[in-house]
Amino acid sequence: MRKVVAAALLIIPSALFVISCSRPPEQQFLTQFFRAARGRDLTTAGRMSAVMIDPREQGSVEDFSIENIGPETRSPLNFKPLFEAEQQAKETERAFLKTKIDYQTANIKAIEEVLKLEAQPDAKFTPAQQKVKGEWDTWRQGIAEHARKTAAATAAIKRATGVAEASLTQPGQPALDAKVFEGETIKKDVTVKASVKSPQGATAEKTLVITIERVAGGGREGRPIITNITGL
Repeated sequence: MRKVVAAALLIIPSALFVISCSRPPEQQFLTQFFRAARGRDLTTAGRMSAVMIDPREQGSVEDFSIENIGPETRSPLNFKPLFEAEQQAKETERAFLKTKIDYQTANIKAIEEVLKLEAQPDAKFTPAQQKVKGEWDTWRQGIAEHARKTAAATAAIKRATGVAEASLTQPGQPALDAKVFEGETIKKDVTVKASVKSPQGATAEKTLVITIERVAGGGREGRPIITNITGL
């Protein structure tokens, strides 16, 4: 009898170990994220996710179970075209500003007269001044347009590199050099049944689809980052 009991005691921990190991890593990852979101621990949640769940506005996930883990999809990732586009925008802007300065230098007195008249609500422009005003307006519009294009190119880089930077930034690892990085994005969708408490305190069952991405390349494996949550 003692041998049977001893054998049973040895089997039970082993069985528990198998059960615990059968839990997918996404379970612990999402548990930590939902806990941080509930507690408004923005530091922890921000390291794990590019999207936030604010319990004051969207509610909080009190409990959940994973219904499905979709297959991983892999996409090549490099940012060279974006940096080339930014460089082209900057060079075009510089060339435009050079021609604008040439025009301004050649017509400085007339431009100054126009600027003084523009400050007067009832100012009257001579035909020559009206011509300069139209030309100067075109130059000013061009300045704004080129600045907008350069800013948009820079913003595109920031958007595109955000997940890679978050995924690959880890203690003891070098910072991401996006200009030379080549790797891949690894993405999957996790579907969960969640008990969600509203800001008003009511609880409802919802199906959430959570997109998790990580970036790999250059001999480095990035950590997972939540990039989208639908169903809240």
